[in-house]
Amino acid sequence: MTSLARPDDWNDPVSLIDVSPPKRVLVPFDGSHNSERALSWAQLLGRTTGAEVIVTVAYEQPLTMRGRGVELIETVRDDLSDEAVSLAQEAVALLQEHGVSARGVVIKGEPARGILEVAETESCEMIIIGRRGLTSELKSGVLDRFRDLMQGGVSEKVSRHSDLPVLVIS
Repeated sequence: MTSLARPDDWNDPVSLIDVSPPKRVLVPFDGSHNSERALSWAQLLGRTTGAEVIVTVAYEQPLTMRGRGVELIETVRDDLSDEAVSLAQEAVALLQEHGVSARGVVIKGEPARGILEVAETESCEMIIIGRRGLTSELKSGVLDRFRDLMQGGVSEKVSRHSDLPVLVIS
């Protein structure tokens, strides 16, 4: 390694920077086992530091088709929205039962982008996310796993693009 590649303080002793507990933590939640573990970590952090937990449930709206398929799509869209709201309410109620200040936010659209937007608009200081969500739990084929590896899952996209600390839970 050349001296050009080293920062000026390379030889200084290791130090700890000052950090404060986050006041607001975002937890993307889809009901998967890993998102439940992430919710548990958020509960621990919220209970010990007083941080507010923002539970975010994302769903993608199906494409609208022409003709007879439109009514079916509208029914599916309404069902997805209702389920997302219900899931957020269930997670928030569970956190509140454990003495954590929490509220839910439901977002429609691409999950990673929506999570990052909510983190910004809600002034969150940390994201706690499960490494693999419900979609990956339902996939079993080699092709699906390869596609996830090449494209990246939601947690990978969030951690790659976030300016906040991201705790990824396995």
